[in-house]
Amino acid sequence: MKLLSKIPRIYLLTALFFLFLLSFNDSPLYDQDEAAYAGFAKQMLITGDFVKQEFPFSEPHRKPPLHLWVTASAFHLFGISEFSLRIFPSLWLALTCLLTFQIAKHLFNQSVGEVSFLILATSLYFPLNGKIGLVDGLLTFTETLGLFALVQLLIPKSKSSIYWVILFWIAICLGALTKGPPIFIFLGGICFLCLFHKQTRANVLQLRPWLFLPLAIVPLVYWGYLAWQRTNGEMIRWMIDWYILRRASDSVFGQSGPPGTYFLLYFVTLLPWSIYLPSVLKAIFRYLVQIKDSFRKKSESISVEGLILVSGLFFGWVFFEFLMSKLPSYTLAAYPLLSILIAKSYTDASSEFLKKTVLAFAILLTVALHLFVSPLVNTYRMDSKIVATKWNRSIPNQEPFYSLKNYALPSFAFYLDHPIIVMKDIQDFKILPNRSYLLIDPEMFMILTNFGLKAEIIAEEESIFAYDRNKTISLLIIQIKNESSLAK
Repeated sequence: MKLLSKIPRIYLLTALFFLFLLSFNDSPLYDQDEAAYAGFAKQMLITGDFVKQEFPFSEPHRKPPLHLWVTASAFHLFGISEFSLRIFPSLWLALTCLLTFQIAKHLFNQSVGEVSFLILATSLYFPLNGKIGLVDGLLTFTETLGLFALVQLLIPKSKSSIYWVILFWIAICLGALTKGPPIFIFLGGICFLCLFHKQTRANVLQLRPWLFLPLAIVPLVYWGYLAWQRTNGEMIRWMIDWYILRRASDSVFGQSGPPGTYFLLYFVTLLPWSIYLPSVLKAIFRYLVQIKDSFRKKSESISVEGLILVSGLFFGWVFFEFLMSKLPSYTLAAYPLLSILIAKSYTDASSEFLKKTVLAFAILLTVALHLFVSPLVNTYRMDSKIVATKWNRSIPNQEPFYSLKNYALPSFAFYLDHPIIVMKDIQDFKILPNRSYLLIDPEMFMILTNFGLKAEIIAEEESIFAYDRNKTISLLIIQIKNESSLAK
């Protein structure tokens, strides 16, 4: 107990939040993103190839490799399981909350820092990213780490700036290797705006981007070079088109919305703390007026913390309002900043009753979601695991399953012990080896039968609920019996 009493309260709170995120974290995989990332990492361990990203039904989810490498490391250390997959995402979320505390403490005071930690940890949406093995938890951690280092530079309280410069570029390097452009948009945008104010210009120039930026992107460029060599340029060209060109000009997977979509979402995703958003908007407006006055030379100085918060919100939130593609995870970098502004409004508010009520409701909501709502939702993701386990027992292991269609079920492929080979064309069934196994849906089976396919049903029709599309997919396993097969 004496040892615990010497540990700062915020570190104990971080450890407690990390354990909370880890608890009951062995539910079935989420389709499609989480299952695809888990499949890529699993395949990397099996093949020893940590450059290429290959897994059935997962091609649209290829990313820069850091999250996949971290996941593969977790699988290697702790075994291949859902729990292992989510250990590091839980850690990234807990550390992001800790960094948010440190940033808020530096900008304002310890009280604002502690409340901002609680807001992030108990808001409706943000903690969910620690319960699922997506790339966004690691990206948000690197963005917040870079922001933490930048805040130390822009509002210096010590002379040892070189350490913050190094930390900033480490964050850039890791973020680039995680998801590419977002970290440059967020941190680069903040630095760009700070160059226009004499109070922050000299400190920003300490970052020496002409020297450190090329060094920071070396790992990403080297991986890109290897990936280009291994795939004849296909994967890199696809990533540029899919993640930059297409998302800037069109919706992805039908997920789009007009400008203002994220603003409306914040009132839901930040519940119950969103009750303070109107006062946050007033604070943002005051900061904007100060910045405008400084540009017009009406004021000699500005609020540096206001400049940091406003520029961070612009490049972590407003920028993405004008992209056609909309996903809640795109603006995760803005959540620490919003939590700091909400915490400032919360600590400045005079109504103690309202503050206690909101805090109590936030904690109760978080516990209720964790203990009651999540287990209910988990039942909708059981089908892939149940069907895969059943077929693993009934069909000889390691026999490949051929598929003539992309069923977009990477979770099923992850749980299945049999490799799945997705054919490029429906006519390819004619060249499959005799007695090979075919993963197929009833409609496709009927079509191929009319084309002359002769096959025996090995595993009867099973249904898998694809909750991400709100539809049920029926699948069965057949064995080809065509004696005239071209590959007999």
